[in-house]
Amino acid sequence: MTETWDSAGYIASSRYRLTVCEYLSEHGSGLPSRIATETGLAQPHVSRALSELRDEGIVELLVPESQQKGRLYGLTDLGELAYERVALDQRVDLTVVDADGFPAPELVDKLEATYGDSLRAIAWCEPSQAWVHFSSPTLFDEYDEETLKTVVSTLANEEPLEQPIGELPTGGPEYIAVGLEKALVVRVPMNDDVKLLISVQKTFETAIEGLVDTCIQATSPVTTDADD
Repeated sequence: MTETWDSAGYIASSRYRLTVCEYLSEHGSGLPSRIATETGLAQPHVSRALSELRDEGIVELLVPESQQKGRLYGLTDLGELAYERVALDQRVDLTVVDADGFPAPELVDKLEATYGDSLRAIAWCEPSQAWVHFSSPTLFDEYDEETLKTVVSTLANEEPLEQPIGELPTGGPEYIAVGLEKALVVRVPMNDDVKLLISVQKTFETAIEGLVDTCIQATSPVTTDADD
C-alpha cells in the first residue's frame, strides 16, 4: 500500500509522466514515437518520462533489452495500481492563497517561523476544496495548475494505510510521509474532513513527529470549530 501511494505521488507530480501512464493504461502498451504523436508531447519528454517511470518500477520494457527498434513499453502491476489511484481521485477545487487567505493563518505563521527555508508549501484539504499556500512565489512557478491539482488530490485523498509509516507517541493521528522529486510531503489527518499536506525540502532534517505536533497545536482551535 505504501509503495502504491509513493508511486501514485510520483506519477501525479509530472504532467509528462501522468500523460504517458494515461496513454499506457488506455492502450495497454506503446512505442515512444506513437505515444508522442498521439499525446502531442515532444518525443524527448516521452522518452525521459518512460525512463523515469521504468526506474521506479512503474513501467517496464516489453521486448528484450537488446532490441533497438520497436521498443514497446507497458505499465507494471504496480504501475497499474498507482495510475488507477491517481485516476480515481476526484480533483478538488484548488485555490492558491497568501497567509491571510489560508483557513489557519496561524499555522502558516508558526511553520514559517519554525522551519524557515525548509518549508515549501502547506495545503489545507477538505473533501471538495483545498487551499494551498507557497512559502515563496518561485515555488508556485514550478507547477502548472493541472499538475498541482492532481498532486494535491492524489496525496490528500489516499485511503489510510493498514500499517502507517509513523504514529505520534501521544496517540495523535496517523501521518504519512512520501518523497517526491524536489520535496518531502507529510500528510496529517486533522479530523474526518480536514487533511494537511506539508511540503518541505528533501534535505529536511527535523524529526517529522515534531512537524506533525506543531501542526496539531497550531490548528487545534480551527479543527475543533470545524467539528462543531
